[in-house]
Amino acid sequence: MKVIDLRKYGQNEISFYLALEELIVENFEEDVFFLWDIASSIVIGRHQLINSEVNLAFTKKHNIKIYRRPSGGGAIFADEGCFMYTFVVSEHNYDSIYQKTLPLLMNVLRKLGLDVTFSGRNDLMFNNKKFSGTAILQTPNASVMHGTFLYDTDIAKLVEALTVDQSKILSKGIKSVSERVINLKPYLSLTKNQLMDYILENIGGELIELTDEQYQKTKVLEQKYLSDEWIQGKNPKFTFQNKKYFPFGNFGVYLLIKNNKINEVVFKGDFFEKKPLEDFYQHLIDREFDYDEIKKILEQYPLSDYIEKASNEHLLELLFEEVKE
Repeated sequence: MKVIDLRKYGQNEISFYLALEELIVENFEEDVFFLWDIASSIVIGRHQLINSEVNLAFTKKHNIKIYRRPSGGGAIFADEGCFMYTFVVSEHNYDSIYQKTLPLLMNVLRKLGLDVTFSGRNDLMFNNKKFSGTAILQTPNASVMHGTFLYDTDIAKLVEALTVDQSKILSKGIKSVSERVINLKPYLSLTKNQLMDYILENIGGELIELTDEQYQKTKVLEQKYLSDEWIQGKNPKFTFQNKKYFPFGNFGVYLLIKNNKINEVVFKGDFFEKKPLEDFYQHLIDREFDYDEIKKILEQYPLSDYIEKASNEHLLELLFEEVKE
């Protein structure tokens, strides 16, 4: 595994690291790891609606920039008390990706005396509280697994900046986000920068730096992730909408229906995408908005092929309230 040392570049925007991931995937040869040094930011998942996830008045008041990543999952708040990390690996199965990457990070932290565990859908835990959430992006070339790392994050700002769906909180049996997350600073004798150095030097791999050419290519790719078109995403016009929290995440369906035919379809939520949803949408376009019709399509193109741990029944439930026998 190559471990990219980005320390000489100091702090960068979220967009820089997303662009670097893209560059690595496009030219993938072997597994890669690197850390992100960031300023206060919000990063929303590929299929999320900004207005539904972010307290825009708060972010404007505190000059917190909003970015969109190409992976699924939920919105995250990050500040100078936090850092992030990326693994790019050859595996394409979700379980295999996690089994290959997270133990490397967990072993480093255990060397520092922290008994960390993996829990739930995508969380790293300490003292039964989350300090790192992760997300995965799958491409034909390689898979990206990236995550946050709460060292000394302003939890009050985290709570204010994000508008977390109450159904998600209640499903986990907790009263608030602040009860669920934890900073690791009180349990370590290292500063944030010292911890980042320790991880880089102990994660297990060959330390390398970007070439000037790679850096310049990253800066060019970065412009996509800074564009309004990318950040705002697709905000669908719809005549039908329904959303619900399932074990695989928040899942919302938005349809434009004319003459009982589906003209446009968009899924929104913090689920994890396995294959491009745009391919799945094409199977629904111009089809009758009818239970039997949609069920027949799903039998041929199962939703589980496109969304991790989702089922045909989940979509049918959203579209038709309950699954017919």
